[in-house]
Amino acid sequence: MTRCIVTGGGTGGHIYPAVAIAKGVKKIMPSSEILYIGTESGMESSLVPREGLDFKPIRSSGIAGKSPAVALKGAWNALLGVDDARRIFQIFRPDVVLGTGGYVSGPVVLAAWLMGIPCAIQEQNAIPGKTNLYLSRKVDITFAAWEYSLEHFPKGANVKVAGNPVRDTLFSVSAKEAREFFGLDERFTLMVLGGSRGAESIIEAAVTIAREMDDSTQMLLITGSRYYNETIRKLGAAPEKDVEGARTSSVVIRPFVYNMEMAYNSCDLVLARAGGMTLAEITALGLPSIVVPSPNVSGNHQEYNARALETEGAAVVIREGPDCIEQIKDSFLGLAKDKHAVDAMRRSSKKIGRPKAAEEIAQYLVEMSERSRLRRGHDPEKA
Repeated sequence: MTRCIVTGGGTGGHIYPAVAIAKGVKKIMPSSEILYIGTESGMESSLVPREGLDFKPIRSSGIAGKSPAVALKGAWNALLGVDDARRIFQIFRPDVVLGTGGYVSGPVVLAAWLMGIPCAIQEQNAIPGKTNLYLSRKVDITFAAWEYSLEHFPKGANVKVAGNPVRDTLFSVSAKEAREFFGLDERFTLMVLGGSRGAESIIEAAVTIAREMDDSTQMLLITGSRYYNETIRKLGAAPEKDVEGARTSSVVIRPFVYNMEMAYNSCDLVLARAGGMTLAEITALGLPSIVVPSPNVSGNHQEYNARALETEGAAVVIREGPDCIEQIKDSFLGLAKDKHAVDAMRRSSKKIGRPKAAEEIAQYLVEMSERSRLRRGHDPEKA
């Protein structure tokens, strides 16, 4: 029986990979005991219990990019978090610990290392953050998302490219089912992912495209709440019956979509930001994309994430700037008429996608756990 602790928090990009890996461990070894460690104030405190995982909070808060006073408080909370984690470990007695990022992850993984518990980290971005760069020197193994990442880790760190874990539900529907769900037909389909609140340049580009595309193309436009009403007004869309959404003859508009497996599987091309998990989902499904990295992300992570796809020919990358809306429009209109280019991008995307990342990482954790238990002579009372 594997006793595994997973930790990660702050954003869904850290939480969902941890949940996917935890469920992967449970799938491989149903008798496993899994505990998720997060903070009371983070998204994880509400999301994780809904996923059916046990949850324990520790004290921790941010340091990087904060004012001196807030950073000092964050450093103190991190030390308290290490002590909180140690106390949880003494009761739960884990065989292995995995961190997926966020400020809660550092104290938990560091506590595991200090106590000699086998530990690992998973980095979603192409360029690792400072915390994971430091932890990669301590942990038994680091799981990286992209081949592009390898050269950016310290020499001597044990790094394996495994991809970003994605939800199993992404593979649960057919293209036919997905298109019927949104009332889309068989035309070439662009899915625009504006994010939870919306990305202004992406939404503006989508509106421009919608006004200029011909009858051979259609669009699923997920605006985010901020730009939803304005987009409906600009496109003269009519409200749909029995659903929060609107449509024209060629554009289906939604403020958000909870079941993203439907959205992804309905399209031929994606227009989106370059968050690590978004790109993992796109490539796991082998979708070509037009990617516009956000310039407002710490460490410029999205730029590097996007370049990891561009280098392999899986995406067109367009930087924010005065001409980006026109560039996005031209890229889409060009690709919509060039089946060979889209097919080549699709093959490249599928080649670098890692649909089995959660299972692969979970298998490693189970093996680490078994080795840990063998070293302790199968005695759960031995630390």
